[in-house]
Amino acid sequence: MSDKEKQIKGQAMGHNGIINYEIDIDNDKVEDLKILKHSETSGIFNQVIDKLKQNIISQQSFDVDAVSGATVMTQAILDSAKKAVESEHIDLTPMVNQKIKHQTTRLKTDVVVIGGGEAGLVAASRALSLGQQVILVEKNGYLGGATILNGSNVTGTGSKVSEKIFGKQIDSQDSPAKLVNDVAVECKNTNIPQLTNLMANNIGPAIDFISEFAGLSYQKAQTQTPEHSVERQIELPTASSYEFIQKVSKAFEAKGGKIILGARVEGLTFNRKGQVNGLTAEADNETIKIKANSIVLAAGGYGANKQMRGPESKGIDYYGPMTSTGDSYIFNEDLNLKTHHLDWYKIYPHGVEVQPGIAKLTTYASKKATDMGAIYINSNGKRIVNESDVYTKFRDAILAQSDKIAYLLMDERTWKQVYKLLVLHDFTENEIKKFFADQKNRPVFVKGLLDEVAKKAGINVANLESTVNSYQDFAKKGVDSEFGRSQEYLHEYEGDTYYLIEQCARFATTLGGYSVNSKTLELINKQNEVVANYFGAGEIIGGANGHDSMPSMMNTWGISSGYVAGLSASQNANQHKAEGTDDKKITAIVGTNASKSYNRQLLNAMKDLFDSEVDFEICEIKNIPLFNEDLLNDEPLAVKELANKIEESDGGVIAVPEYDHAIPASLKSAIEWLSCAEHPFKEKPIMIVGTSLGIQGTVRAQINLRQILDAPGVDASVMPGHEFMLPQAPVQFNDENRLMDASSEDFLKQCFNNFMTYIESLKIKDRSVNAS
Repeated sequence: MSDKEKQIKGQAMGHNGIINYEIDIDNDKVEDLKILKHSETSGIFNQVIDKLKQNIISQQSFDVDAVSGATVMTQAILDSAKKAVESEHIDLTPMVNQKIKHQTTRLKTDVVVIGGGEAGLVAASRALSLGQQVILVEKNGYLGGATILNGSNVTGTGSKVSEKIFGKQIDSQDSPAKLVNDVAVECKNTNIPQLTNLMANNIGPAIDFISEFAGLSYQKAQTQTPEHSVERQIELPTASSYEFIQKVSKAFEAKGGKIILGARVEGLTFNRKGQVNGLTAEADNETIKIKANSIVLAAGGYGANKQMRGPESKGIDYYGPMTSTGDSYIFNEDLNLKTHHLDWYKIYPHGVEVQPGIAKLTTYASKKATDMGAIYINSNGKRIVNESDVYTKFRDAILAQSDKIAYLLMDERTWKQVYKLLVLHDFTENEIKKFFADQKNRPVFVKGLLDEVAKKAGINVANLESTVNSYQDFAKKGVDSEFGRSQEYLHEYEGDTYYLIEQCARFATTLGGYSVNSKTLELINKQNEVVANYFGAGEIIGGANGHDSMPSMMNTWGISSGYVAGLSASQNANQHKAEGTDDKKITAIVGTNASKSYNRQLLNAMKDLFDSEVDFEICEIKNIPLFNEDLLNDEPLAVKELANKIEESDGGVIAVPEYDHAIPASLKSAIEWLSCAEHPFKEKPIMIVGTSLGIQGTVRAQINLRQILDAPGVDASVMPGHEFMLPQAPVQFNDENRLMDASSEDFLKQCFNNFMTYIESLKIKDRSVNAS
């Protein structure tokens, strides 16, 4: 290593613990950022760290933006790395980046999907496979949504994939009907039967589809939980949902799909009929407007939004993504969509509160503990549940406690195995060590003699000793006369050292949500009317699993609902293509050849306002030469192209500046070409607008233009009245070419709406004349 080369090691506190990293410096330049060790969620970390590293290296600075959706983690690395480099007296020279001007990007597609979790990716992939152009929009800087925190386990009922794994499925083994029945039993018949049937009957075809689409190799899940009456749970080789997200997204893009990350949907767009036809999203220095025939909403739940959660969630810790904020309930507000059971949550019993209101899951460790003989007790020292029973019984037992907390009591033999699993899944060694050292705050982690752990945890000593003695007797006899625990899980405690760790109820997933048509997954409003062109999938659609869901069933719903929504969205898009678009085509002309024009800004403002309702194309005249009658036989291509666009449009808008009480010479020249070499304006509906520096807003120029457009050879049908004249142009527009005055914008909307009505009236008149 030369004197100019340095390797600087540092640590940052991420969301789940310490992140160890190394920065490679050569000649005062950042060459690489290497992560040595971390305990973050791998599915998120692996997606964002490369993006962060590229930004640091390309800009030679740690003052870059954190990655959206992983702000805590990435900002911690940036702050720590900056200090580490400065402490070594290294003087980085940041790349000089020009300030990026905010821009508006307009896209058109057949299907747009909101949300890059499991359901969104399956819906997008399904529509793409059916021949649609598909764009997927995700607000985070990574894909996966809430799915990224889960395992990959799912049911394969009715799939060819499961037939290879379990053998040919017959009614006595598994069937959609049996899956439906298991769901109903688990949730105590709170499910919506039609959605449960949709899920059960489509998960087989969905698993077969996505396996082939993305090259997924499912195998038998290591754990076949007792909630399922038959073996039907399958998982990917890594058991990780990251494998699913990674492979499906890669296949989707490889086959022509488009993914836009870091773009938060702020609103929907509507056509002239008031039907949903697209969305508006905000990204860094960019507004993205997407028009589509079909929209699939797969934006996830609202678990991280405390204002949306009902009283049922009080005292129950949250462990899901902090980005599950229920954004869609804001941008869908005007649609008056029907919702149901927004106070339903998928509550698990195995959790440890690591900070107020926030938990980490301990499912694997807790299950291992009870398999080895550990028991669940309450603060009074009493045993509360059959530890070999299904998770819902654990959940109900914990929630029945006044403090909604239970404790898992184990011996040292068991603790060693539990510790390994805690470290393997989300916890760090230092974190656990800190829990044991801090006896004043939650979470409760204590060890010692039985009376010592009781006192440290504030548990009734006599009751706990009596509970343990009774359990030891049950274990010796092989019969649990108190709760009926299975004999295979009755193991005596060994030694005198006990470990006690708290267990609190936790949730990551919301189970209520929007109501849908149970066949097509079209969203419905509070009047039970289908919302045209709008479909739902995944967590945001509640009901298939009712008030509770068995293990593997959230993934089952995500994949099956995405599969159905993708098909419905594709069919809807094909119907639009067959019927043709109702959007009117408007050709807007900038009435000057000047490179800087407030009237060009006015047309851009109009495009921003009306492009969701019509096809609004802005055309220039600056490439059209001065009219010369001698050149009629050699018509300029620019004239021909503009004439064709006007001819093919339903109407035109001309934004006219005012030069010496008249229109600019360049506009007059262009119209002369278009009334001599071509005649596209004949009977074409035209709207005139204009803005100027003064207070009269191009009034004389507009009068002048009306006279010209009425001339023989032009013969345009100029909309009478409704002139839009905008005075004092320099103070009317913001940096994004949008009008800043609300009253002016409202008047412009009124005038344009009148223009649309005027176009329709002329068409009706033409049909009447032709009919007679």
